[in-house]
Order: sequence, then C-alpha cells, then structure tokens
Amino acid sequence: MITHWDVKQRTEEWFRLKWGKIGGSTSKGLFVPSDTLLLELLAEHTEPFEIEVDGYCSPEMQRGIDLEPVGRMRMEKVAGVKFGDAGWLQCEENNLLGISPDGITKDETISCEGKCPGRKKHIETVFSRKIPSDNIHQCLHYFTVNPKLEKHYFFSFRPECDYPFWYQMLTRDSLIDLGTKAKPNVKKVSEWVDIAKFNAKEIKDNLQLALKQLDKI
Repeated sequence: MITHWDVKQRTEEWFRLKWGKIGGSTSKGLFVPSDTLLLELLAEHTEPFEIEVDGYCSPEMQRGIDLEPVGRMRMEKVAGVKFGDAGWLQCEENNLLGISPDGITKDETISCEGKCPGRKKHIETVFSRKIPSDNIHQCLHYFTVNPKLEKHYFFSFRPECDYPFWYQMLTRDSLIDLGTKAKPNVKKVSEWVDIAKFNAKEIKDNLQLALKQLDKI
C-alpha cells in the first residue's frame, strides 16, 4: 500500500488520485451484482480529469469537516492512539482500489472513520449499537485496501445529543452481516475482504476489456 501523507483531502491533487478509482464511497458496488460501478469507472477512464463542483461541499459535508476532528480527538482518547492525516491510501495489489482515511496511525495498523450525522441517524446508530448499513462497506474497504490493518474504529459524533459519541471497533475476525433482516448473511471481515478483492479484480478485467472494445468502435 502507498500512503499519500503529503496530500491534503479535497485539493486538486487529492481529486486526481481518486479519479477512476474505487474509493470508500463507491465500495458498496463491490458487493452488488450490477454494472453500475463498472460504468462509473468507464465514464471516468474515457474522459479527462475534472473536479466535480456540483455538491462539492454541501452543508452536511461542511458539518463533517468542522466536527470530525473533534470526534477524532475523542476517538484517540478511547483507542489510546494518535491518528495522523493521510490524503489517500493506494492499494498496490489492485490499483483501482483506494480510500481517504479519516485517520490512520503512523504504522498503518489502526484507522478510523467518523461521521457527524443528523439527529435521527445518530440516535438510531447509538440505540441500535450497529454501524449504519450505508457506512459498513466503507469500513470494510479500509481492510481491503490496507493489508497491514489490524483494527478499524467507526464513530458517530453529534455534540448536540445527550449521547454524543458512539463507536465500534472492527478487526479482521469481526462478524459483519451484509444481508437483510429476513435473510442474514454473516461473514468475518476477512471473508468479505476476500470477496471484495475478487470482485475488484473482475471489475478491473472487465474495465480493460470494455476500453479495448471502445477502441474498435
């Protein structure tokens, strides 16, 4: 894995590193039987780089930018570690894979992902004591990208709430359910990572094939 410590997130260089890659926000596509992710990648690989301005910094995103450092400080106290800032973690096994960490230790063995959600989502997370379904794939992606990773912390932080901070630690042995209430599908993190890597390789192969087919048109 290549860690870009010197790249600041949300800069042009950061957007360039992310261009045409499967990052945390699109990693759910590695577990969905659909061509959506492939087509998204194909669209970026067939056009010159550009920064997408629309929705670039919504009020919700700005809230996260402002509050996540505070939540991360609380996470550091709980975990007993110091998280550093890295712009992008680039997987070397498959160069389509990468992630922008909210925090990672210098030895790259512990990371964190923090959210500062609205009141309903935060209290739902605290009450259910589960990582939200729309965040769990991103947490798995940390392990997929980083072979050194031993622990990953997810936290939800909302200072307005009477219960402002909730977290969960994941290891490669943690059990994760990606199924439904009616049809659970429980596997270890390590097993989901193997599936993600397999599907990522297939997507990479299909992307290369699609680009060759387009050259013949």
